[in-house]
Amino acid sequence: MPAPLDPVPRRASGLQRAVPVLAPPLALLLGVWVAAGRGVAGAAGELVLLHALALGLPLTVLLGAGAEVLRRDARAHVPAGASLRASLTTLAAWLVVLGFGAVLPDRVDGQGVSLLTRATDPGLLGLSAGFANTLGILSFVLAVAALALAATDLRRTRRIQRGEPLTEDEILDRQGL
Repeated sequence: MPAPLDPVPRRASGLQRAVPVLAPPLALLLGVWVAAGRGVAGAAGELVLLHALALGLPLTVLLGAGAEVLRRDARAHVPAGASLRASLTTLAAWLVVLGFGAVLPDRVDGQGVSLLTRATDPGLLGLSAGFANTLGILSFVLAVAALALAATDLRRTRRIQRGEPLTEDEILDRQGL
């Protein structure tokens, strides 16, 4: 069995410490939000199952995988915390997914509805669907980006723990170039 690796020092803000803790439950909650969040305003209808399988489940898997990798990297640091870039990207993904769930239309009694149309004007269904398209794409892009950044951070952390030299790209990243 390999010896445990020493923790890597890192300055971590409150956000960098909070995101890895909040990431696992929020992955699940946000997947449910996309699938059926419209139900809070009585706007969950015929498309809930489709939204759950086609959108909620894949987003939950991506956000959940990102959460697990983010947590592993955070636990390898003292104090425990994720990198700022992974934390901010994960936070951005959460915010976009919240917006996506709010504008994602469904059909209730033969009418198109969303949280936006329930809260404002039913005539905004086209606008709601347009925003849902854009925010849906951004949700998946940010979820993938958060996972990729967390994986890159974890790989770099493991290399530091093993005493391996950083690559030229990693050195430039640390210098902010």
